[in-house]
Amino acid sequence: MSLMSLLSPVAHQLLPPWVAQPRPRPQTQATPRGSSCSRPRPAPPGFCGCLVPAEPGAGELRLVGGGGRCAGRVEVKHDGEWGSVCVYDFHSESGLAAVVCRQLGCGRVARSSVYAPFGEATGRIWLQPFYCQGNEERLQDCPHFGWGQHFCDHNRDVGVTCADAVELRLAAGGGPCAGRVEVKLQGRWGSVGDDHWDMEDAEVVCQQLGCGSATGAYSAGSHFGKGDGPISLGLVDCRGDEVTLWDCEIRAWGPYAGIHDFDTAVACQGFARLVGGDGACAGRLEVRRGRAWVGVCEDAVDMEAARVVCRELGCGQALAVLGTGRFEAGTGPFWEGGFSCTGTESLLATCARRPARGQGCAGHASIICSPYTGFRLAGDSSGCAGRVEVEAGGTWGSLCATGWDLPDAHVLCRHLGCGPSAAIVPPGGSFGGGDGPLRPDAFGCGGSERHPGECPTAVLGEPACPPGHAAAVNCSGMAEPLRLAEGESRCDGRLEVTTSPGAWARVPAGLWDARRSTVVCQQLGCGVPEKVHAVPGSGSAALPGLRCNGSEENPAWCNVSGTATTATGSPEEVAVVCSGSRRVRLAGGPGRCAGRVEVYVEGTWATVCQENWDLPHATVVCRQLGCGTALAAPGSARFGPGTGPLWPEALGCAGTEASLWDCPALARGGCRRGGGAGAECSEHRSLRLAGGSGRCSGHLEVRYNGTWGRVCAKGTSPATATAVCWQLGCGAGGRLVAAPAQAPAPAWLAWVGCEEGTRSLWRCPSAPWRLQACSPGGDAHVTCDGDGDGTSGTTTPSPGSRSPQDVPSGTAATARTVSVLTVLCVVLGTLLSLAVGAVAVQTCRARAWCRGPGKAADAVSDAVYEELDYALTPEYQEVPSRPGSPSEESGAKLPYSSGDSAEERDTKAAPASPALPEHGPPDGYDDAAAVLEEPPAADTGDVCEGEARRSWSCVPPTGGSCPPPSPPGDTRDPPGDTNYDDVGTGTLGTSL
Repeated sequence: MSLMSLLSPVAHQLLPPWVAQPRPRPQTQATPRGSSCSRPRPAPPGFCGCLVPAEPGAGELRLVGGGGRCAGRVEVKHDGEWGSVCVYDFHSESGLAAVVCRQLGCGRVARSSVYAPFGEATGRIWLQPFYCQGNEERLQDCPHFGWGQHFCDHNRDVGVTCADAVELRLAAGGGPCAGRVEVKLQGRWGSVGDDHWDMEDAEVVCQQLGCGSATGAYSAGSHFGKGDGPISLGLVDCRGDEVTLWDCEIRAWGPYAGIHDFDTAVACQGFARLVGGDGACAGRLEVRRGRAWVGVCEDAVDMEAARVVCRELGCGQALAVLGTGRFEAGTGPFWEGGFSCTGTESLLATCARRPARGQGCAGHASIICSPYTGFRLAGDSSGCAGRVEVEAGGTWGSLCATGWDLPDAHVLCRHLGCGPSAAIVPPGGSFGGGDGPLRPDAFGCGGSERHPGECPTAVLGEPACPPGHAAAVNCSGMAEPLRLAEGESRCDGRLEVTTSPGAWARVPAGLWDARRSTVVCQQLGCGVPEKVHAVPGSGSAALPGLRCNGSEENPAWCNVSGTATTATGSPEEVAVVCSGSRRVRLAGGPGRCAGRVEVYVEGTWATVCQENWDLPHATVVCRQLGCGTALAAPGSARFGPGTGPLWPEALGCAGTEASLWDCPALARGGCRRGGGAGAECSEHRSLRLAGGSGRCSGHLEVRYNGTWGRVCAKGTSPATATAVCWQLGCGAGGRLVAAPAQAPAPAWLAWVGCEEGTRSLWRCPSAPWRLQACSPGGDAHVTCDGDGDGTSGTTTPSPGSRSPQDVPSGTAATARTVSVLTVLCVVLGTLLSLAVGAVAVQTCRARAWCRGPGKAADAVSDAVYEELDYALTPEYQEVPSRPGSPSEESGAKLPYSSGDSAEERDTKAAPASPALPEHGPPDGYDDAAAVLEEPPAADTGDVCEGEARRSWSCVPPTGGSCPPPSPPGDTRDPPGDTNYDDVGTGTLGTSL
């Protein structure tokens, strides 16, 4: 059963106007014969009447019955009374609709119809416009026959839907760029039904929503669930380059009530992504331009834009906006201009655009988001003690206590506003084991992080958690009275002091000295002051100052000189850098455990000199970062020299120290080789698909401890393929099958359990890391939907169609490889077959016409039309023919509808013409009669001895002129025809 047969209201809208009903006679006359027109307008060629000019200031406009001011039946107000607008010839409808939408300020035209799509009015018909060009300021500026003068009934009341009345969204997909396609019509959301939904249709949806290119076109029932409301649109056919979905050919405008077996869904690449980091929530920002990913300049993004990006990617809080150097450098073009966001948008594509702030691009913008969207404590009513729970992907879960320690607890407690943690971390399960399986996420906080999302975490390869062994904390519950804000960590930044719960005030520079800074660093548990300096004021509330002697254990014991005041100018404010802010990182590499060594000292990131740099130094860095042991200590040729200042310290690490600052200092000998000392640690992980036809298909392999190994298919979830494809930039979906290797290869992992929506393999739980041989089930083989360049590589079968069998990688590559010669043979053979068929049809037709027009119908089979299963059928009318007509005493029947759109003329209709009205023309007009000048030649077999020639003579109305004759085969009505019967060409036996 097709979708058309399920939407019974569609059938009426699909009937062409010359099939749905006979042409009505005019109810009033424009200008009867013998009368005169006042202030006539120039009439179009062939028009026999007068055009009434618009009256200045007359006619308010509204749309009724469409659920809002931008959709509905067109009505105008004249002499204090509202009335509808009808149009007989639908060719005039598009210009009229453009005028209506522009006059109402409702954007472009989404759809218009002359068949009363919003119901028939019951009052007056005020206007019948025609020949609207679409550039008129008001509807009444279009040519019309005068107020209240019309030639059509309420069944031709015009309905218009403007673009501002139609909305598009993706539902039930867990984000704005995947899900069931829904359109809002008449104030209600409804699904889009189509039994031939394809990638071109999906591409238009994704581009319109600002979600990049489409990666999948699906039946909603198989992916995101069927809808339960109305069906807004049906039978959609797009080319793929339309601006909006309603610019496509749509044969069924709703809303309709029907079954949802044909609801459609899409998956999009997304407009923004973060690449080069350890997961989908940190990295270099790239956006979609056309069908390619491009970089974004660092001055094009601020923290508000970062919040939008993090929300779009399903990540947590935006933690930092960085410039070039933090992540591996990108290549390729840049996005032109910047983004001006409020921070509340759901997609970066919906933010306002602004021009670039400078000439050229200094570097790539990078963003760090928290991979977790929430943290909370459960199992205790105090709010500052309990079982640790985190939210990721919309799901809350309890953390395993195996890797939970005191620095992790300190960071979480401070984030929750509960002060530092108690000195002892409660044992696992102290506040219950939680519901469901425990998350194996292992946090590696250093203690100075401002947010738990800044802490490095490991999920892949972590051991399974014992049941009930949930992490717990017991926070002090004493909120700290001061903080350092806007720094790299909680141990450096602007000094702020609490004045009341939830209120903070900054401290002006004034007479601030090191004694006060000592108290601050001690109170925060951040060591000793390294640097105290003044920064430009922010204009927020500020205190006159604090008076401390340096012996206080708590700044609350210092004397506060006055209350917080709102700064009227921009005085300088105090900023403090404590020793606890010292940090090390590996930058410019493919992950946090490989890259160029950089240290944060005295509030600045600096690169490390290559002099004396060797494997023991790299070992200390890897240990300090929790990245295992060092595999290599490369120089600047590997990860670049860096762009920041050089760290002048020369170290003599033995390789056993806990941090670089524990290494003994050597005599400074300069930095002749420059910066760029690097390290590659054993915990550095890489991902690839190997042995396939390209980088987006093949055996799933991971690099760990410096060695590549495969992933076993046993126990690995199908959603793992999607996570891998997202991470590799190979589309938003993929297929995982078990494929025995042609040659034995070791594997690192098994039982990888990625969940739906995960975008990084590193965020998936699995069995612990160990080299192993996969079982006879084979290795995991992944084929992604994309080809790595952002375009779709595979298409999803339509509902009910059969998918190709999954085959091992060794045979899959062979099956996809087809020689050029084979392709050429197939193409040339097809073209030759088409050419021969066309010649045969033309020869058959020529012989049939030579035998005579009456036999032509037997030569070629009639077109076969699909019968629509609906109750509404056109009424057949039999009317007497005029005297002298070749079809006198014969009945004329309406042709059967082919189901084409009401806005398209049916050039394949049956030979019979529409029935003529039962009454004659109005007084003052004569009929146009067809005169057959020469009969057709007699049938002489296959030889053409004569040809039926037809010509027409027109008897014009008195005082008027006739329209020019139509070309042969043209069945369209003459423009502006409002007072004549249809005249068409025909053969013997056809009603005129």
